[in-house]
Amino acid sequence: MKKIILTLALAVTALTASYAQKANRVELTPEQKAEKVATNLKAKLSLSDEQKTKVYKLEVDRIKKADEWRKGNHEAMKSKMEERQAFMKANDAKLEQILTADQKKTYEALREKKKSEMRDRRGNHHRGPKEETTKES
Repeated sequence: MKKIILTLALAVTALTASYAQKANRVELTPEQKAEKVATNLKAKLSLSDEQKTKVYKLEVDRIKKADEWRKGNHEAMKSKMEERQAFMKANDAKLEQILTADQKKTYEALREKKKSEMRDRRGNHHRGPKEETTKES
């Protein structure tokens, strides 16, 4: 009986702690998110104030559009996949117009590092070509 009560108490404590962590999250506005991204890129890419302003505007548009897509249902997201991909390519092209050649190289290195981290986190289970294994006899 003591074990059951102790187990229930532990489960309630764990659930309460989990819920409290989710409740304490502050949802940032698109403008706040864009400011965070622009400030981060300014530090990492040595952007000028003018470049930071342009990146900020670009990010606000991107974040608002992404939020709009997320609010739709799953089927709508699938059907708009091409639209989303075209938007992202256009967004990348606009960003490249803002950056200098050195900044582009640094930005691409940051993107590759981020992609690699995402693949590692995901476990690399679903993407990429399968490597062929050969047996030597």
